[in-house]
Amino acid sequence: MSETIVLENNRKHQVFNVLVKVLCVTLLLALFFVAACYLLVAPSASYVSVEVEGNVQIGIEELSSIAGIKPGEKWNEFDPSQAEEKLAAHPLFEKVSVSKKFPDRVVISVKERVPVAVAIGNYNGRSVPVEIDRTGLVFRIGATKNTGNLPLITGLNMTNPEAGSSLNSQLRPLLRQLEILEKENSRLLSSISEIKIEPKSYGSYDLVLYPVHTPVPVRTDKALNEDALQYMMLVLDVVQDLDIDVKELDIRAGTVAYTLNDSAV
Repeated sequence: MSETIVLENNRKHQVFNVLVKVLCVTLLLALFFVAACYLLVAPSASYVSVEVEGNVQIGIEELSSIAGIKPGEKWNEFDPSQAEEKLAAHPLFEKVSVSKKFPDRVVISVKERVPVAVAIGNYNGRSVPVEIDRTGLVFRIGATKNTGNLPLITGLNMTNPEAGSSLNSQLRPLLRQLEILEKENSRLLSSISEIKIEPKSYGSYDLVLYPVHTPVPVRTDKALNEDALQYMMLVLDVVQDLDIDVKELDIRAGTVAYTLNDSAV
């Protein structure tokens, strides 16, 4: 009888093991089916969900439109390289990247161009503001944003300017100097309201600076740095103490000359 009980227990144990194996296989098949649905079905049925990284002034809808992302576009049909190419071609952006994140996300990372100066363009007799970056690229025309106390650059040919056009390459050193001044001493830079470009006959140019707090313009060379501006302010203070009617100061080459409203000295 004991042998019969042992055999019965072994049989029950074998049946239990079989049931456990069947259950495990069933669970594995179910998990495989769910994973297959998640990996294959979900992406094909998912629509693009756009996320933006970086300090972007325009909205997600406008950014998606520039990237060519259509409403209701399927995630698995989306080509990030084409979207990145379209964004990179737009003058607003200095650097872009577009990537797909499973199962439905599209991450757009952009670095917008930063203005270092503002100019005034002319469209059929109408004046419009123009933003210029450190490379001399005109990247925004019309409603300017976050220009703060950036100087106005005049003396340029800005008739019917187009976004994406560039200024003369000779002006790039000046624009880079403005970028440095904005970062290192924006208060000093904000003391200048206008920078006029005056070309020379042999291709170079001088600058005529218009200070905010005095009507006396200052003529200088292309070296517009912090030392030059501080020297200019010092000279202006001295001239104001002299109580003379100065028409223009000239501090080119480190020397000081001034023109009176009646005569030149």
